[in-house]
Amino acid sequence: MSERRVPCPSCGARIVEGARKCRACKAWLGERHRGSAASLSGREPRLARAAVSVASGVAAVIIATITSLKSPVGEAPPLTALAPEGDASVSVPDDAPNPAAFGPDPVPPPPPPEPKGRWRARDFRIGDVHPLDVVFNPSGASVYVSGDDASLREYTLESGEIIHKASVPAQGDHIRLLFDRYVAVLRHEDAARIPVMDTTAWDRDPVLLDVGRTPGDIVALPDGRTVVAATTDTKRVTKFELPTGVRLANITLPHATGQLFLVQAEGRPYIAALGALTHAGRPAGAWIDLFDPSESPFGATRRSIAVGREPREGDITLDGGAVFFPDRLSNTAILLSVAGVTETRKAPVGVGPTAGFLLHEDRYGITLNADARTASVIDLSTMTVKSTLQLSGVPRTGVTSPDRKTLFVALGGTQWPPSGSGVAVIAGDPPRVVASLPTGKGACAVAVSKDGARAVVASYWDRSITVLEQ
Repeated sequence: MSERRVPCPSCGARIVEGARKCRACKAWLGERHRGSAASLSGREPRLARAAVSVASGVAAVIIATITSLKSPVGEAPPLTALAPEGDASVSVPDDAPNPAAFGPDPVPPPPPPEPKGRWRARDFRIGDVHPLDVVFNPSGASVYVSGDDASLREYTLESGEIIHKASVPAQGDHIRLLFDRYVAVLRHEDAARIPVMDTTAWDRDPVLLDVGRTPGDIVALPDGRTVVAATTDTKRVTKFELPTGVRLANITLPHATGQLFLVQAEGRPYIAALGALTHAGRPAGAWIDLFDPSESPFGATRRSIAVGREPREGDITLDGGAVFFPDRLSNTAILLSVAGVTETRKAPVGVGPTAGFLLHEDRYGITLNADARTASVIDLSTMTVKSTLQLSGVPRTGVTSPDRKTLFVALGGTQWPPSGSGVAVIAGDPPRVVASLPTGKGACAVAVSKDGARAVVASYWDRSITVLEQ
């Protein structure tokens, strides 16, 4: 098939009709006609390129819209920072997860266990008498209550029913349980004798211990039959036998004795008599007198140790080798070692400490600070304050559970009669306030059972007993 040839307009050489360029002179021969078939077929590439451009623009808009939306999954966790190999300057905790390890990450150690159970409070009325003090029956099923009508009563905790009642020569500001059988009734003013009630014979009159004016304290000795009592006005410390009440021996000290402790010194039981002197009605010094109550004459080996100016209610360590108590005038807590060579260690505490207690195998000492409405927690290994606990009221007194893991604090205030109410429960390691429970008005005394399962708070104005149970 032959092609039609025409002369080139520029050089006259024969070229194929419709050619765009002359092969002889290399001249361009001009544009094709718009109506030709070749012109129509050239539109297709341009239309395809336009379509691709439009599609690319639309896709870009869609992608930008999607990526601007907030992910519902949230932020990814940060990557674990890895130290360069051989770089010892970056410390990594021993319990940090290993990025190259297989299996789940190690479980972190659990927090310190919480005290078991939650304390609940209930109360019962004791009639028309104001309670002054309370102690538990050794069985834990009932409590002994001292009333302001000069009576000693026993109430069952299950129903609040009174099951025993006896009259005593004077109302008991405080009562002490001796040998799990006798209850001693202490009247600190306008009294010269301590009535001792035998709880196995409520129909008998109490035995009267002639101790002298203003009885201060009484403590049972390990022999199971003798007790030692102290007074403040007459400054006497006397030894008695129970149940006869016979006076065996006594000694007069140079200062008034308000507290007695049974400690262990030189490998045997000693009496630690904590007392103070006053001058013109102001504190003038305090001492602890140590002596063996079994020696004769009584108090012959006594030695005195100066311990501050205004000591308050204290506690002894589990081994009996040290006494812990606060000094209110100097706002300090004192730990006095008496097992061998006496040693005194002190720590500053909150304002107005009124009582000291020991917790957790004698690792912590706690002072109740009435003026500050706080409790100071002291690390006894370093004698430094570890924490200060805020209380919901003014502390009056407290008692620790037999295992020394819980402290119950009556929040009645320091005035008499007390007007505050409530009880704080301090427990845990380190100690903290784990519960604050309501009581009647005038929370004045607190006691705990031998198994630690129950505690009671006596409320003066409410004339009630609040029972705390788990």
